[in-house]
Amino acid sequence: MDNQEQKQYQKFDWGEYEKKRAIEQEQYERIQKEIRETEERSRQTLESLEITFKNLDEAKAQARQTVENIDNFKKQFSDAMDKLLENIGKSMGANSIKADEQNPKTAKQVTVEQAQKLLTKNVLILCGAGLSHASGIPTFRGEDGYWTKGADKYQCQKVLTKDFLTNNPDLCWEWHKDFQKMLINKKPNAGHTAIANYKKKNPNTLIVSQNIDNMLTSILPQKQIKNGHFESIYEIHGNIKYMRCSQECTLEKDELATLYEMPDLTKNLRPKCPKCGEDARPHILFFDESYTNENCRIQELQDKYDAYDTIIVVGTMLETGCAKSTVCQFIKKKATIIEINPEPIIEVGNTYQIKGKSEEILPKLLK
Repeated sequence: MDNQEQKQYQKFDWGEYEKKRAIEQEQYERIQKEIRETEERSRQTLESLEITFKNLDEAKAQARQTVENIDNFKKQFSDAMDKLLENIGKSMGANSIKADEQNPKTAKQVTVEQAQKLLTKNVLILCGAGLSHASGIPTFRGEDGYWTKGADKYQCQKVLTKDFLTNNPDLCWEWHKDFQKMLINKKPNAGHTAIANYKKKNPNTLIVSQNIDNMLTSILPQKQIKNGHFESIYEIHGNIKYMRCSQECTLEKDELATLYEMPDLTKNLRPKCPKCGEDARPHILFFDESYTNENCRIQELQDKYDAYDTIIVVGTMLETGCAKSTVCQFIKKKATIIEINPEPIIEVGNTYQIKGKSEEILPKLLK
């Protein structure tokens, strides 16, 4: 090294040089760290992508299987519906009282004398509102299906619902008060009397009434299973003479409901349950309620049908579930059906129609 180079070497700032080297080394290390971190993130991303692609493949396979399952279900459902519709078509005749292409009309009009010869030892008598019409009691159909209160007119099928009792209790009880007052001077007619006399002579006769007016019940044998529940008759829609707790405070499954005598509603419009003090309710089947063993012994009644081979259908349009299903059961088992109506409606089965008024026909038929 010559003198010139030696002088420059001595003048060189080694401290500053080392400082710069340290900074550069630090930057280098930082860059290397960032590179390693980037590589690690890339590796993790690739692993995630591999998992995602794998999941996508599995999802595609599941989707294909789901589509196959749906297609199989559609086919099975379609086959099942075809069979169901086929079975419904085959059974329609057993669930209808009207004639159609598959179920031609077989009902015949007969005289009272001819019908009398058809009676057997085991007779069921199904009574509708038409039986009480001659006693001056409305049938709840047509014009009789409306109740006028003041300037307002109500449809009975809306008033006589549990929903109406809940939301309009005073008005609902007003209807029952008016019905109770209307019954005061009403008496059983010749049709009622004929059935009662026939029951006395033929104790095995099964009587099913859709009427709530107590007309027929009042002249039948009065032996009770429990207060308001009579051995001699099944009152499937209840009886206006009785009430029960609205909360069913004494109700036990399959045990007859506890009934109480209905008070004079002109003096006590909103009677209470004598047991718990809650509001009482009329012992009738409202239009939005179902038949129960506790209120009308429905299962007990239906269990007896097999023992009866003749049914007399009196004064009913069969617009309630129990009445229509009862007749359909007798049609299905090819039992003898005698219908008494001003305009007979049962067109199928082993049916014999007597066109006319029940108060005129029953005394002759059941003498």
